[in-house]
Amino acid sequence: MRNSALTAFILVAIVIFSMDFSYASSRRSRTKDRNLKVGARVSLYNPPGTSITTMLFEVTAKYRVSDRFAAEFSAGWTQYNEEGRTTTLIPLQINGEFHPFGKGVFDPFVGGGVGAYLKKWGDEQSATVGVQALGGFEFRPTMGFSMSLSVKYILSDITDPRSGGFSFGGGVQGNWETSF
Repeated sequence: MRNSALTAFILVAIVIFSMDFSYASSRRSRTKDRNLKVGARVSLYNPPGTSITTMLFEVTAKYRVSDRFAAEFSAGWTQYNEEGRTTTLIPLQINGEFHPFGKGVFDPFVGGGVGAYLKKWGDEQSATVGVQALGGFEFRPTMGFSMSLSVKYILSDITDPRSGGFSFGGGVQGNWETSF
């Protein structure tokens, strides 16, 4: 009972804190609302099958279309052992994100997208089209810097439902203000 009351209090405080800063940031000019963020992210990737969890390294570029919507491109790299062979996976993903509280210091989001997944194992190579769903939050202590934590479900081949895997991780991003 005590833990659930504490959890509820923390969630309400986060929502109020996010909404307060979202309101303050929404009063800025429209050109300041649109910015390009370039960053890096490291996550734990659990590939499909019996492979063990490995590191997934990504470089990201996120463009904030409005207070509530963003588009993100990411390119990643990981290696893992699959059926006794070293497998290299390079995911290229385009995601759309919805930020329910707008821009704030604490900024939760959900989204999804499509991706091209380049895979090499031994002398064989493949390229597949896949989809992903994601959720997480960003913490923006200053206007030029943010930290994020996210969870992604990645289905790397839309024709094979067994190709799904999870990634869980975070990263840092620097903001570059533009007037696109």
